[in-house]
Amino acid sequence: MAYRVLAACPLTLVQNAAPSPWGIFPKGSFSRLRRLQAPTPYPGHVHIKPPRFADIAIALSLLALAIAGLIMIQSYSLDLGRAADPLGYALVVAMTAPIAWRQQFPRMVLWLVFVAWAVYASLGYVDGTGIFGVIVAIYGVGLYLSRRQAVLHGTGVIVLAVAWTTVGTLTNPEVHPLSILSVIIAFALPLEIGIIDNRRHLRLADLEVAHARRERAHRAAALDAVRAERARIARELHDVVAHEMTVMTLQAEGAKRLAAKSDPAVGEALQTISESGRKGLTEMQRMIGVLRASELDATNAVVTELAEAGETAPTPTTTFPYLEDLSPMPSLAGLPDLAAKVEASGLPVHLEITGNAHVPAGVELSAYRIVQESLTNAMKHAGPGANAVVTVKRRDGEVSITVDDDGRGVISDVAQSHGGHGIAGMGERVAALGGVFEAGARSGGGFRVFATLPTSDDQVATPRRWTADSKVGIIVSRDNP
Repeated sequence: MAYRVLAACPLTLVQNAAPSPWGIFPKGSFSRLRRLQAPTPYPGHVHIKPPRFADIAIALSLLALAIAGLIMIQSYSLDLGRAADPLGYALVVAMTAPIAWRQQFPRMVLWLVFVAWAVYASLGYVDGTGIFGVIVAIYGVGLYLSRRQAVLHGTGVIVLAVAWTTVGTLTNPEVHPLSILSVIIAFALPLEIGIIDNRRHLRLADLEVAHARRERAHRAAALDAVRAERARIARELHDVVAHEMTVMTLQAEGAKRLAAKSDPAVGEALQTISESGRKGLTEMQRMIGVLRASELDATNAVVTELAEAGETAPTPTTTFPYLEDLSPMPSLAGLPDLAAKVEASGLPVHLEITGNAHVPAGVELSAYRIVQESLTNAMKHAGPGANAVVTVKRRDGEVSITVDDDGRGVISDVAQSHGGHGIAGMGERVAALGGVFEAGARSGGGFRVFATLPTSDDQVATPRRWTADSKVGIIVSRDNP
């Protein structure tokens, strides 16, 4: 632990390196991390970052400690070896000052400090705290170099130190044979600690890269899911509005023929209504096409980002299969059939629909889709033995939908990548109508989806843009009782 106190300090990125939330990866530290670093300005250029404040502080602390030890020995007139002189102080500086560059030049610093220490001890100077400089330098080699390079240079220093100590024990009877063991421990231990820390930082780097990859992949999948859901919403709303406008146009055409003979002015007004209806249908189709194209462009931008990073992403849907579905639009009247189909698939469903207030066709469609997606998620993630309860309340001004299940609750990590984006689609629907949407784990177990959709024009809020969580595609607002 003493080695960690003396030598451990956070690694830092070079100025030209790619940013990292960990903030611990210097230039040239880990060969496997070079892909995270920005390219050099021109071939052969090497950007050298100035010494960090922490490294300078360590070097100055070691220098002050060594000089203070020499002064104390001289002040007490202790005969522990050759008295310090200008050469001795110069060697002390050589043993400690290079530590400030241990990140930039770990090999050079190690050998400079080791040679200075060996010369210092060979000349008979008091061998006090100067050895700590070698300990810090050899730890830096283990931390900043690859394992092969660290073992190569660290072992070289240890072998030379053992050889030099062995010669000392043979030529100087005052040198205890256990000094060889102490040298091995003093140098091998910090080297091994540095190598272990190197591996730990590499694991953190791998986790960081994997996390960034998952973030981008989830973002691409969420965007594609939201885009596809918006395309379906656009198609369904188009069909609802188109039906009403078509009826209006046809009625105006028929009324125009009847009124043309009796009142030409009424016929002209009905002609204007008919033409406006046709123009409205054309303009609505054009705007929906623009909406779909913009959503596809947003998804393609994320997919391009993933491709540039050398990663794969979900292929965005370039066609709209929903446009080929000519079946009638679903409504709340179709919920019993939906519940029966879900029960036939193995999930018991209790359906309760209350109230008889009028619900516009577009709102009915969104309510049906919310129940459909919620039951689909329950079948996927609730697990065996689960039950679902669907409650739909039609009140004046709004319709509320609650879908509860007593299954496993929050979507698991494995399921997130497959089923989490359906909730983003439900949120998109509710946001388009200006309603309220919540989804999350129930405090008593299971999962709940709750939505409130306004049904009257004076209560419909301004449509809001849905923002899904980039990791899961689900927003958990609170635990529901």
